[in-house]
Amino acid sequence: MEVDEKAKAAKKEEEEDDSDSSSDDDGAPPPPRVPQANTFGDDPSTFPDPTVYEITKVDWKSMADDEIKEATSVSTYPKSDLADLIAGVPPDKDFSSAKPSNQIAFNTFSTYIEPYFRPFTEEDLAFLRERGDRVTPFILPKRGKKHYTEIWAEEDGAMAIDSLPDKPDPNHPRGSIEHMTDDIAETDKLSVGPLLTRLLQAMRPESRAIASEDAKPLANGVNGEANSGTDVVMNGVESFDGAVQPASQPNGQPVERELSPAAHMPDSNAESWKKASHPKLDYNQVEERIRQELRHIGLLPDPDSDQPPPEEARADYDGAYDDEVAARLRLLQARLREQMLINGARKAKLSDLVRERMAFQEYQTILEDLDSQVQAAYLKRTRTMGKTKKKSRPGAAGAAAAAAGIARPGIGDLTKTLMERRRRWIDSIGTVFDGENLGKVPRASEPDSTIFKGPEMSELKKYEVQHWDDEEDE
Repeated sequence: MEVDEKAKAAKKEEEEDDSDSSSDDDGAPPPPRVPQANTFGDDPSTFPDPTVYEITKVDWKSMADDEIKEATSVSTYPKSDLADLIAGVPPDKDFSSAKPSNQIAFNTFSTYIEPYFRPFTEEDLAFLRERGDRVTPFILPKRGKKHYTEIWAEEDGAMAIDSLPDKPDPNHPRGSIEHMTDDIAETDKLSVGPLLTRLLQAMRPESRAIASEDAKPLANGVNGEANSGTDVVMNGVESFDGAVQPASQPNGQPVERELSPAAHMPDSNAESWKKASHPKLDYNQVEERIRQELRHIGLLPDPDSDQPPPEEARADYDGAYDDEVAARLRLLQARLREQMLINGARKAKLSDLVRERMAFQEYQTILEDLDSQVQAAYLKRTRTMGKTKKKSRPGAAGAAAAAAGIARPGIGDLTKTLMERRRRWIDSIGTVFDGENLGKVPRASEPDSTIFKGPEMSELKKYEVQHWDDEEDE
């Protein structure tokens, strides 16, 4: 009882002390808040924060190795990501939880890759031996008699009022030089013949060498030529009064005079030549006289009334073999011939490789047959060993113990023969196909890995050219 009273008295005294202290703190301000730790210092704005808030973009070409290691937080890294050895871009998706909606079926995939891995056949060799048509692509077609607009109009059933006006034939001479005026100069009313047209087109400006100083002009003409009404240049002055001086360049040097063309006729400037009466010929007669002159000097064959000239000797001016379209066709035909020679040389190289591959395929087929025979003999032996019948009879335990000491039967002479045959096949024939390029795939990054070597392809191309020439001769 006394203990309880003492406890109650102590408790009462504590309550009185608490009430007194609370009454004392009612009017005092709260104490300042003391932080547990100054993490960012007194001034957080100046605190050196080592935290990386942004991932640094790595530039493998311009950044140094130390910067790359710091940006990627690694101590070492590979120099190459082997992207050139990866077949395409690997998928960056998680297919472990869900099946992709556009997954390709295995049959579709196997059908797609089957042409790349199928064995070669005789049809492939026949394709490589084929060189295609080497005649038709090099025949230059003739120009049609009608313009393509006229052909389209006929196909569309154009009316007579819609037809184009008739145009004269471009390969027939029309009119003469006497009919030349400013009004018809740019029209097709006047035209020289096709032979004269080609002769005029063949003429080019000729830059002849300047005569040496030793070749002094003579009194009777220039360089010994007859004086045909032309003035003789004396002391660099073209006239006697000296009024006209020779032309000079800006630097004061005199301009060198060029000689007249090789076809120039000095007699054409003479008065007698100008006063002579020449026959007035139209362009049709001029064409015929030029043809006769060319036959006389041997540039054209003489006509034979009994036997007409062959087809290749006749001039087909309507064929248009010398216009811009025909020139472009000849250029493309030359490129086509060059590419056909390259393709033929590559086919010849592939033919040799396909023959070697077909021989390897035959070797593999026989080897697989020998493997299947050895495997069948082994399976037959294991099946024979497992066919022991188990019978419960008195003394079975003793019989089993006695059988444990007996050796198992051998593999047999037939199996040994098959294994020996397989070993001889590999040792004798398999060594032929041990080339290092047999299973090597050429790569673009390795120029030496190509099967089309430069010197070998040059020889094959020469053979293709010779073979093509022999076909054309036949």
